[in-house]
Amino acid sequence: MFRLEARCTRNIARHATAPTAKAAVPSRRPSAKPPPNLTILAQRHGGTFPEEYVTNVLRFGPGFSAHGSSEMPVWGPLFQYLENYNEAAVRQRIKNLCDYLESIQEK
Repeated sequence: MFRLEARCTRNIARHATAPTAKAAVPSRRPSAKPPPNLTILAQRHGGTFPEEYVTNVLRFGPGFSAHGSSEMPVWGPLFQYLENYNEAAVRQRIKNLCDYLESIQEK
């Protein structure tokens, strides 16, 4: 079960980070700004991965933050739908995605 969840998390994360990795993924709309580089979040936050910040961005969107482009998907509503509004499952999915983003940080 854990392997399946980990594999699903990596696949979801790949979709979330694909534009950042300069993959050939079409954008939803043209943007003058390049997508944010999600591998340097820790660098941009004083060397420490900003877990709470990333969790909030994944769940609620970037709002008025300096995160960058809103091309980064807001996963909270999608996970709520997929998990039939099971809040514990939604939190776990967001935590798994956040853990993955932390694991790809440049050193």
